[in-house]
This record gives sequence, C-alpha cells and structure tokens, in this order.
Amino acid sequence: RSLKLQSSNVDVQHLTPESAMRIRSVARQLGMLPSLRELNLRSSKLSGYLDLQAPLESLELASCSLIPDDLAFL
Repeated sequence: RSLKLQSSNVDVQHLTPESAMRIRSVARQLGMLPSLRELNLRSSKLSGYLDLQAPLESLELASCSLIPDDLAFL
C-alpha cells in the first residue's frame, strides 16, 4: 500500500538508452500495483514516465523535477 522511492542517482538529462529503458520499466511496474495508495517520490528522477492507474490517497513529490506532462497527468 505504501512505497518510498528516494534519491535516484540517474542523470535524466544525459540518459543512455539502457538507463531510459530501466526508468520506463520501473515506472511501468509502479503502474501495475493496484493496491498502491501512498507514493513518495522525494528527489526521484521518474518525471515524465509515471502512468499510475490506481487512485492514490497520498503522493509526495518533494524536490522532484516535474515536466508539463507530469502536471497534465496529475
């Protein structure tokens, strides 16, 4: 029900094809957690990749770099 992903060390401004694939994979897996209700992405680098299906009760985005697509999704 609750997941914390903090302080990713991936440089999203200089992604390699392999690291972009890994980020998409993690984001896709998050979207498949139907009972996820609390998500903490403090300082995470998943911006632009999240596609959550389940409604959240709590979402923390402290120190995350968001792009316009993220705001439209939220």
